[in-house]
Amino acid sequence: MRVEWNLLLAVFCWANDAAHGFQGHQRHQSSHNNQINSSRNFVVLQRRPPPVFSHHKVSRTFRIRLQGTTQDRDASVSSGEEVNGASSSRDQHHGTTMQRSIMEMETFHSKNIEEEEPTSVKASWSYWSTGSQLVQAGAVGATTGLLVAIFKLSIESVRSACYEQDLWVTYPKLLFVVPTLGGILVGMLLWLGGPFPPGLRGTLQEVDDSQTKDSESNVTDQIQIQGKFMRKSSAAVVTLGTGCSLGPEGPCVEIGMNSARSCLQVIRGRTDDLADMHAQQSWNRILLSSGAAAGVAAGFNAPIAGVFFALEIMQNAFESIDGQKKDSEDNSQLPLSFTTNTSITPILIASVLSALISQSILGNHLIFKAARGVFIETPLAELPLYFMLGAMSGLVSFAFSYLAKVSQSFFAGEYGADPVRKVMSSMPDPFKPAIGGLLCGIVGLYYPQILFFGYETLNPLLKTQAYLPVTLILTLLGMKTLMTAISAGSGLVGGTFAPSLFLGSMTGAAFRHGASEMVKAMNSVDPTVHPVASYVLQTIPFPEFQLATAPAYAMVGAASVLAALFRAPLTATLLLFEVTRNYDVLLPIMASAGVASIVSDILEDTLERRDEMKRRDKDSVSWGDLAGDVKGTGPVPMARPVSSLVDEMTSSDSS
Repeated sequence: MRVEWNLLLAVFCWANDAAHGFQGHQRHQSSHNNQINSSRNFVVLQRRPPPVFSHHKVSRTFRIRLQGTTQDRDASVSSGEEVNGASSSRDQHHGTTMQRSIMEMETFHSKNIEEEEPTSVKASWSYWSTGSQLVQAGAVGATTGLLVAIFKLSIESVRSACYEQDLWVTYPKLLFVVPTLGGILVGMLLWLGGPFPPGLRGTLQEVDDSQTKDSESNVTDQIQIQGKFMRKSSAAVVTLGTGCSLGPEGPCVEIGMNSARSCLQVIRGRTDDLADMHAQQSWNRILLSSGAAAGVAAGFNAPIAGVFFALEIMQNAFESIDGQKKDSEDNSQLPLSFTTNTSITPILIASVLSALISQSILGNHLIFKAARGVFIETPLAELPLYFMLGAMSGLVSFAFSYLAKVSQSFFAGEYGADPVRKVMSSMPDPFKPAIGGLLCGIVGLYYPQILFFGYETLNPLLKTQAYLPVTLILTLLGMKTLMTAISAGSGLVGGTFAPSLFLGSMTGAAFRHGASEMVKAMNSVDPTVHPVASYVLQTIPFPEFQLATAPAYAMVGAASVLAALFRAPLTATLLLFEVTRNYDVLLPIMASAGVASIVSDILEDTLERRDEMKRRDKDSVSWGDLAGDVKGTGPVPMARPVSSLVDEMTSSDSS
């Protein structure tokens, strides 16, 4: 009797679904559980909403668990709306009341059979969805190009207001005040609103979490997010406008990602269906990657480099986030591939639109330029030199990364002598950017090339200033590395794209000086003094060759350090190629950037393993440590004299 009642319940569900299931193609945004509790039994019905734009025939098994009996019946129902009610009857078949502990109805899909729909309907929905996504990507690209142009013009306005004053002509030694003032203003922004929002990886993590936790669903959350971003952008304008040793490309990438995030907040839809959540999360990542590509394209006026930035750096960031979540229970990410047309096309559109709009506003002003017309006459003969330059660039990249970590630990009070640690750990964070600005200002008095003045400093280094004396080049390399690490660690806001290009150009120029001296020495070997060396040099296919110019080596070095620092050799290669539009430098850059990335990875992995071993040794206790602790305890004083103890023992034996 009980089973017949539940079969009637299934028929009622089917009738309810049939009445409402075909009223339109609508997405069901949530599913809920209806629980009916009584003194004798309760029923739990749980059902997932149907997929979007399709109806399915599903076979569900209604399993009724009684206190000693389990009966299964199958019924075929059509997907529709949520079942809102259920009922159960008391067992009166045997005339006695059987005490039931739990009656539970579990439903699950055994097979989904999609109904046949007209091909035109499917195509129309597919075209509409694809068109909507492309419109969103275009909006993100256009917005990013406009905002990046405004951002760069704001930096230029602050720089003009700070440095183009007659006061500095009269008192040039007071110029260190300008970066210090920039650090003070950044500290004030920190004091007013708290910490700045996270960077690239942090933003990706927040957007992923918001998809499942619904943390950005109301207007208040969106306003708070935009307010924090405006504070950070203002801090970047102040930092770079006052000349602190950072770059604008990192904030440009964040501008693009924030534009994509705002677009996602506008079109955001809430769903509990797992397949829909996967699809929405994949699109979130694609649109965020489109925004990041648009930021790079507008920042460097290099749309191709922006696309490869999304393919390399963003993809690595997603894989890192998914790797951290692989052991968590709520990991529902689907692997995202940027090799399909649906993923690549939005990134292309956003990157191109952003570069065009930014260039139309800025023109040829405030953009990155490199020397054109650079010729490499003997690329095959110089290939070993480019490999060596790549290895040196990897070392420079590793040194910069290490100094940046040390600087961050120092300002956090985790590095240095104990008095320094106590002072830095007790110092409020809003005071620390002023220290970074002060140090940049002092060093900038003697080496103004390390300060950020747009690309007015970097562009000459890739052209005529690549022929500077080698001692000055090495000094600038060391000072720029140190000041950029201090600026980033102290809390000043900016990126490291432009500083990495600076470091790479100095590395390439210095290497070219050394290679030139080596070639001169090889060509001037006296056969009478060094006959063996002379014979070996004569057997080389290219005993005498012309080295490429210093700007060529500077460009190769710039791309190599950038590739090693961000682990993006393709992005770095195409960026320099797109800026120079010179095919001659493409192959040397590819060779050097690849070697630099490998060397940097090996060194960083070695350092990480060493730090891990140190942590393990610190946490473990060896037998030698225990023995040392015992030896260091000293003699233990006795509570009674030995003579009294002997007397007591002899007296007890005699008794």
